[in-house]
Amino acid sequence: MLKKIEVDNYATFIKPTEIDFSATNYKFLESENVGSNRLLKGCLFVGENASGKTKILKSITFLLDLLFANTDVDFMMNKSFYTDKDTYKLEYTFIQRDVEIIYSIELGLNEIVSEKLIMDKKIILERLGNMAKLLLNGEKTFKDISSKLLFLRRIYFDTNFYENAVLNDWFDYLKRSVYINCYDRQVVSYSGKNLLIYEYLNNNGVNDINKFLEKINYNQEIEYGTETSDPNHRFSVKSNDNIKFISFNKLGTGIYVPEMFESTGNQTLMALLPSFLHAINNECMIIIDEFSSGFHNELEECILKYFFHYAKDSQLFFTSHSTNILNNSLLRPDQIYSVYFDAKKGSQIKRFSDEMPRESQNTEKMYLNGVFNGLPRYNKIFKD
Repeated sequence: MLKKIEVDNYATFIKPTEIDFSATNYKFLESENVGSNRLLKGCLFVGENASGKTKILKSITFLLDLLFANTDVDFMMNKSFYTDKDTYKLEYTFIQRDVEIIYSIELGLNEIVSEKLIMDKKIILERLGNMAKLLLNGEKTFKDISSKLLFLRRIYFDTNFYENAVLNDWFDYLKRSVYINCYDRQVVSYSGKNLLIYEYLNNNGVNDINKFLEKINYNQEIEYGTETSDPNHRFSVKSNDNIKFISFNKLGTGIYVPEMFESTGNQTLMALLPSFLHAINNECMIIIDEFSSGFHNELEECILKYFFHYAKDSQLFFTSHSTNILNNSLLRPDQIYSVYFDAKKGSQIKRFSDEMPRESQNTEKMYLNGVFNGLPRYNKIFKD
């Protein structure tokens, strides 16, 4: 599980910034929202538009892209525009099999400057420029390393870490992870497993999704086929390709409505559910941007409750503009960061738990009153 991220001169984060996912001393929601080694099962980032929330999520997916993507990664897009420094740094701390793993990387505009991997306080891998050293299964030195590819990636694919169980479990955790942007329904699966809704239904059918909808009392079910089963309002796609489509039945009506005629919320929910169920059943990270796109407040709360109850050691990192989920029945104060931008200091963060709100306090109201920062102050009075 991911314990901590540190960024420096990264995107809108000008200064060194640490984002911690360790549980603090709060006792409520302990069994639901806290996983192994007292690491949190998820974290919400709130704040005004363009404050840096998405950049935090992208700091996680950036590592996943560098390790598993089959396309080139643009280094320049992540360096801060607000400084003249030539490089930026990211450091990730994980706990795997009760062992601490720290991976740090420094990048320039067009090259990888350095890498270091530390496991259980011992250096496993170290790189500077195009030279590297691996201290696993003996010591080996490497020269003329590609300036565009992580040495960590090369060692994994070339040696499988010499069957080191901890490192391989760590990579499995990373590889199973998935990114979703609910606004445009973009899904990125790093394992290569296709988690797009139509492919998921082709492989798994509708049972798991309908069981989920029934369990949360959604009062709808879906079917998937070349035509709807309702004999009085049958709909089909006129094609020689036998194209399948999703249709929704509002329980009690007996009528199935094709997805293309359904609400944005229903369409977004279908795009989300394969990855959501995957993350519950397979320990990994699920990273969701624009979580509040098209969902009713009650549905948002239900999805979060479901995840924290059923996921064991998976983690959900997400952004949202819905303030209703800022309450102690859903999220602990140590699971929420506000993000705001300062013209001189860049993006700043504040963990709700730093203000030590009590379980009985209304954290949504506190946020709206400016206690945790990150609240935009737009002018809403116009006289001319």
